[in-house]
Amino acid sequence: MKSCRLVGKVVKVQGECIAGHHVGEEFDFTLFSEKREIHKTPQVCGFLYHSLFPYLVTLQFGGSFPWEKDKNKFIAGCPDNYKVVVKIRRVEE
Repeated sequence: MKSCRLVGKVVKVQGECIAGHHVGEEFDFTLFSEKREIHKTPQVCGFLYHSLFPYLVTLQFGGSFPWEKDKNKFIAGCPDNYKVVVKIRRVEE
């Protein structure tokens, strides 16, 4: 398995986000590295992170999503009716 980073960017905020997320905000969502390092959760709303986590695990360990044109990315949103939408991309190192 190649080492990769997961980089996320908020691409849409509809209305006001109670957690204060805003368009353009970026996060390092990397879960694990080849050096056997576990990465800590970024400063992101817990509800949003909970909905993103299964997708992060899939990307981190080489998977992809058939509905996405680019196998190295996915777009998902918060459970509050997609008020905040995040684009995550896998960057191979």
